[in-house]
Amino acid sequence: GTTAKPSDPAVALVHWSSQPSEGSEKCSVLALQLFKEIFEDVIDAASCALAERFLDLLLPVILEQLQTPGQIGNDVSAKKCERIVRAIDVLLILCEDDTLKAQVARKLSAGKCVSLIEYQFTCSGTDFGFGTKLTDSELCKVTADIILKTLDLMSRVKPLVANMEASFYKILQDHRLITPLSFALTSDHREQVQAGLRILFEAAPIPDFPAVMLGESIAANNAYRQQEAEHTSKRIHVQVPLSSTRTARGPASHLSKEVLPDTSIHELIEKFHRGIELKQVNDMRISDIMDIYEQKLLALSSKESRLQDLLEAKALALAQADRLVAQYRCQRVQAEAEARKLAGMLKDAERGNEELGLLLKNQQVESERAKSDIEQLFQHNRKLQAVAEEHEKLKVSYADHLLKHDLIEKQYKDLQVSFNTLNKQAESLKKLSDSLKQQNDKTVALLEEIECQRKELTKELQDRDHKIMIFQQKIVSLEEKLKTAEKENTDMEETIDVLRKEMSKTEQARKELSIRTSSLESQKAQLEAFLKEKEAILKTQQEELNKHSHMIAMIHSLSSGKLNADTVNLSL
Repeated sequence: GTTAKPSDPAVALVHWSSQPSEGSEKCSVLALQLFKEIFEDVIDAASCALAERFLDLLLPVILEQLQTPGQIGNDVSAKKCERIVRAIDVLLILCEDDTLKAQVARKLSAGKCVSLIEYQFTCSGTDFGFGTKLTDSELCKVTADIILKTLDLMSRVKPLVANMEASFYKILQDHRLITPLSFALTSDHREQVQAGLRILFEAAPIPDFPAVMLGESIAANNAYRQQEAEHTSKRIHVQVPLSSTRTARGPASHLSKEVLPDTSIHELIEKFHRGIELKQVNDMRISDIMDIYEQKLLALSSKESRLQDLLEAKALALAQADRLVAQYRCQRVQAEAEARKLAGMLKDAERGNEELGLLLKNQQVESERAKSDIEQLFQHNRKLQAVAEEHEKLKVSYADHLLKHDLIEKQYKDLQVSFNTLNKQAESLKKLSDSLKQQNDKTVALLEEIECQRKELTKELQDRDHKIMIFQQKIVSLEEKLKTAEKENTDMEETIDVLRKEMSKTEQARKELSIRTSSLESQKAQLEAFLKEKEAILKTQQEELNKHSHMIAMIHSLSSGKLNADTVNLSL
């Protein structure tokens, strides 16, 4: 071809198999034949994964070959039919493996197979009616091969393709299938006989299969083959003495052979008159002329016998045609009877259809009622589902409430225990408050005594003020010492900063403790509300006691002995 060759050999084969029919038909047929052999080897070697790689590229090309010649072009030839046969052979080989068959079934459609078979039945230029002599034409043989192999392909993929099984059995009931099926069963090729037997096994159980017509067609084909064999044997015997005359005269048409005896007789008469004239002129011997005429008369008699044989053969063929016409008439009568029967069945079917229509209307009314009932049931079911969902939610909430109730009971018991302990603590605090009242009375008496002592101490302090004036003079001398002490004080301030930081930390801890105590006090607030007034009184008394104790300590310290002047100055 003029196109560039692809690098992959498989792609190259696909390219050659898809070549158009103008000038490269042989290449496409050989490419499809090579694909068939390759797939046979691949399936035998159980390596179908290699074939799956380029099967998506090959299948559209092969299915394109299944287009009928009427869709491709106007001229129908045996080569195009042979190309279709090779494409179907490749598909049949692919159907021997399950995975490859599944891929073929995804691409193949029932309409393509049916249209191909219908075209071969009606529009291929070969009449497939009853009595047709398929052996007269190579195109008829290939066409019958296309029909049978397409049916074989349909039988293999019918479970995997939609509407393929119905189309397959519909074609098996067609009377036009009898002629190619009988041709395949009486063929000399093993593959055609096997394909015909497979189709016959599929079609035999069908009630409407015309088995009688198939038997008559097979008998007619066998009779025709026998007659053809007899005629060929007679032709061989006749052609032996006529070989010399045929080489002299050359090939001629059948019409010129029928006209040959009359023209040869006239030629012989003319030659006879010429011979007599030559005898008179040249004085030739009559015996030689008679020998020549005897040979020519023998040749004419042999030709006459050959023409008689041809006439007998045509008479036999005419008788065969008459018998086939009679068979066709019988079949036509049978077909008319079947048509009448089918018309009656059609009327019965129409009556039944009307009755079924009435039943259908009643069933439609009942179905509408049933639909309304079903809708009501659906609504009731939805309500029940909503109630069930609410019930489930209530169950869950009830379980949560039970858990909360158990927790609250536990907390109540703990609070009761804590309440009892707080009651005990309150009783103990009452006892403490009574004891503190007694101590308070005692401290009041002591305070009165301390007040008297305080007055005495004030007098003593006035005396000591005078002494302080004296000590101030000494302080001036001590200021120099204080400067040195300031340096020590700076060092002490640093230590004090450190101590302040620690104090801040302790203050934070104290705040945290105060927060905790406040939380504890808030918990105790409900139980200790009745004790707040008494606690306030106790706090005031405790503060007064602390003041009194502090004053008592100061009084004891003042009354116990003499204080040094330095310590008094620092305290001031």
